[in-house]
Amino acid sequence: MRLPILLLAHIATAHRVDFNLTATTGEGSNTSSIAATALQNFTAVVETHGSDRGVLSRAGLGIPGKLMQRLALILAASTVLGGPLRAVEAKASNAISLPCTSRCTEPSVQEGRVINRKWVLKARPKGALEVSRDVELVEEEIDLSTLDVPDGKCVLKVEMLSVDAFVRTMLDEGAYHGTLPMGATLPAIGYGVVLKAGPKGSPKVGARLSGMVNAQTIATVDVGGMLGVQPMLPLFGLPLSASLGLLGITTGFTAYAGVFAAAQPPKSGEVVVVSAASGAVGSIAAQLAKSTGAKVIGIAGGPKKCEWLVETLKLDGAIDYKDSSTTVGAQLDKLCPDGVNFFFDNVGGSTLDDVLFRIAPGGRIVICGAISQYSGNLNVGTVQGPSNYLKLAERGATMVGYNVLQKLSSMGFWTLRTYHARGLLEMHETKFSGIDTFAPALQGLFTGLHIGKCVVELE
Repeated sequence: MRLPILLLAHIATAHRVDFNLTATTGEGSNTSSIAATALQNFTAVVETHGSDRGVLSRAGLGIPGKLMQRLALILAASTVLGGPLRAVEAKASNAISLPCTSRCTEPSVQEGRVINRKWVLKARPKGALEVSRDVELVEEEIDLSTLDVPDGKCVLKVEMLSVDAFVRTMLDEGAYHGTLPMGATLPAIGYGVVLKAGPKGSPKVGARLSGMVNAQTIATVDVGGMLGVQPMLPLFGLPLSASLGLLGITTGFTAYAGVFAAAQPPKSGEVVVVSAASGAVGSIAAQLAKSTGAKVIGIAGGPKKCEWLVETLKLDGAIDYKDSSTTVGAQLDKLCPDGVNFFFDNVGGSTLDDVLFRIAPGGRIVICGAISQYSGNLNVGTVQGPSNYLKLAERGATMVGYNVLQKLSSMGFWTLRTYHARGLLEMHETKFSGIDTFAPALQGLFTGLHIGKCVVELE
């Protein structure tokens, strides 16, 4: 019998104990020395850094070098103990899941004249984002041979961009994440390779870094800090895009924080509902909730997405909010006759009200986002609020919101990486190609264009 690595991690964190490892691998396999070494080193990590020093800031997050080496060993062990890695990619044209076998190749790195193509804000959206009206794709020439790059900055050739809903909120005045100035490049998290660095030569040319690179092909960015770029986390066989999805701060870490850290986590036998369950955060949150033994119901738009939730993610049921023959409330009554114990909400609006009306005694509602309100309702007093909020008092339930930065922990990384290796968590992507597709893909987030994580691969 093998002891799962996460259990060892929890025990070590709580009790600061050492482990003598004997048989740690599955049936028919030999004990791996790298797994044993990694797990023993984990104890040293915990004893040296404690349970609250695991803030990952190498993915926009921060781990000391020696601790990072130990993390690498432990992650290698999780692969040995957990089995083969898997990744699933959904092509943007038809959103059909296919095996992801592609690997990024090292780009050519040379000095000279390059063309930066970037999306800039042309007009503040009035309601839903309209690409032709609100944003514009422009070009600028950059001469790398004469470009003065100060210390603390570098020039990247961007390889991949994450398409996230928070970008839409930054196009409005008074945005929580900061208001984007007119004419500025649209914000986007991504990764790329260094074309040129400052006088001290750090980071090195050819190094791959990730962080806030914005929606462009060539990015001059800060190195380090929350808004700068960082060395990428070790992925150990996962595609590079996993740094934006499964192990991305706006996706995997956000889902983990909402399910396990923001409120009392789901329990075996409880009923969990996840809105926007076919999206990037929702699909991971639903699988994490399923791993607890809870009954998980996903809400999505259209029969294809609902079928995907049940057939691919193996959820216990799906609610189609676009079904004109019924209502979300009626579908909740059918699938959750005894109420909802835990609600992970990405949508807000009427969906939140429908679940509030059916919240079970002692239930928990976690507000991750409210994408139904992002297209012009924020900061102007027109957000559709929860009219059924008194059900919280009537049933002794709670509702809590969170920001992922408030809930970062090393256990998020451990859980996501190890659950994926053990087959408890799949990663799904809708991938677009070329910088031209970034703004249309962003608009598509609000019309149901994608399944799973939406990314743009640059040429």
